[in-house]
Amino acid sequence: MYKYFLLCFSLFLLFSCEDESNTYEVGSSWMDAESKIVMIDTLTMKISTVMKDSVITSGKSVMMIGAINDQTFGKVNSSSLFELTPESYTLSSPTTAVFDSIVMYLTNTNFYYGDTLTSYKLNVYPLTDRIKLNNGYLYSKSHFNYSSSSIGEADFFPRPNTDSSYVKIKLDQSFGQSLFNTLKNSDVTTQEYFLNFYKGLALVPSSSNNAMLRFGINSSYEVQINKSTKEKVSNIVRMYYHTASQNGTEPVKYTLDLNPSTTYQYNKIQSDFTGSQLDGLSPSNPIYSTNLGNRAYMMAGIGVYTRVEIPYLKSLKNVYQNYKIIDATLSLSPVAGYYSDNFYNPSPLYYYLGDKFNNIVSTYTSDGSTEITTNLSAGSEFQNEHTYNFSVKSYVNTILSESANSNYNILMYPSSYADVLCGRLVTGDQKNKTNPAKLKVYMLGY
Repeated sequence: MYKYFLLCFSLFLLFSCEDESNTYEVGSSWMDAESKIVMIDTLTMKISTVMKDSVITSGKSVMMIGAINDQTFGKVNSSSLFELTPESYTLSSPTTAVFDSIVMYLTNTNFYYGDTLTSYKLNVYPLTDRIKLNNGYLYSKSHFNYSSSSIGEADFFPRPNTDSSYVKIKLDQSFGQSLFNTLKNSDVTTQEYFLNFYKGLALVPSSSNNAMLRFGINSSYEVQINKSTKEKVSNIVRMYYHTASQNGTEPVKYTLDLNPSTTYQYNKIQSDFTGSQLDGLSPSNPIYSTNLGNRAYMMAGIGVYTRVEIPYLKSLKNVYQNYKIIDATLSLSPVAGYYSDNFYNPSPLYYYLGDKFNNIVSTYTSDGSTEITTNLSAGSEFQNEHTYNFSVKSYVNTILSESANSNYNILMYPSSYADVLCGRLVTGDQKNKTNPAKLKVYMLGY
C-alpha cells in the first residue's frame, strides 16, 4: 500500500507516468529498485516552417510535371528537362529511307496529385542550352534555356491506372524531318556529337493546371497505336520512317527511339508564396508556427520542411543523477481541413538531424543505409486522431551526450530529401487546439 500511495502521489506532482520494479537492465548491469521509469510530456517544442534554397531533383528517373495554385502553398510549377539519346545513330537503308512522323509517348505512373477532373495541358520545347551537372547533380533551381516556340502540345484529362494513363504527343513535322536528315546525312557517331544538334527537350505545364503528374522514365505501357496495332512504349520520342518502294517491292516500315537520359534529366520546380499562408517564407526567413496559426507546413519538391527544436531537452539530465532513455516519441497530427482526396496527406514522412542553418547533418537509418520513415496512422474515424509517430530516442540521446551540439534540430519532409515526390502536409504545434503536437520521453532514473 505504501508503494501504491507513493506512485499515485508522484503521478499527481509530475503530471507523468511512472512504474516501479525490482530490477531494470542498464547497459550490461542490473540495477535494484528504488528505480523508476518516468514519462515526461511537458517539454517545450519550438516548431517552425523552413525552406531549403534548392533540392536535388535528378537521378530518380521521374518526370514531375504540373502546376498547383491554392491559398495554402501559393503557386508551384514543375517542368522536366532532359537530354535525348538515340538507340542508334544510323538509319536502316539510309539511301532509300523516307521520314514519316515523330511522336512523344509519356507513360503516367500511378501517382497524381491535385485535381485530375479538369483538363491538363503541357507543351514541348527544344532546349537551346546543354544540360550540365553541378557536382554530379541537378537541382530544382538549375536553369537551362529552351526555345520559345513549342514543337508539340497535349490537352487531356488525366486518368492514372487506366488505359488512358499514357499521353501521345505528335511533335512538329519540321523538327522531326530535321532530326531525320541529321541522322541520315551527317556523320553522327557519338552522343557528344549528336548533342551539338539536339540538346534535349523541356516539358512545360500550362499555368491553368491544378495537378501534378509523374511520368516514369523507365516505366512502360502497351498502347493502342491505331485500330489494329498495339505497341509497348515507355517515355520515349519515337521516329517513324520507311524505305521507298523499289522495283515493285513493298515499303518497309521502321522506328527509331530516342530515350530520355536518366542522368541528364531533372525537374525544374518554381514556387511563389505571394498571397498564400506562407507569404514571406524564404530560405533566409523561416516562420515559427506561432505566426502561422499554430501550424507548421512541409512540401516536397520545393524544399519546405518542418523544423522541431526542443530547447530545454538537456534539462532532463537534472532529473536524476543516473538515468537511461528508454524511449522517446514525437507525434504530429495533420490539421483537419488542409487535406482532401485531391491533396491527400503524404506517406511516408522522412526525418533528419539538422543544424542551425537547416542543413541535413545525417539521416536516421535502420541498418546504416535505409532511411527510417513513418506512416500516417489511421486507427480512428476522426481526422484529429490521425498521427505521424516518430521515434526520436536517438535524437534525445544525441542531445544529452556531453559532446552534442545544442543547435541540432529535427527536420521533417514528405519524401526523401533527394526525391521529387510531390506531397504537402500541414500539422499542428503544441498549442494547436484540435491537432496538437506531442512529445513523450520515457526515462529510467536511479
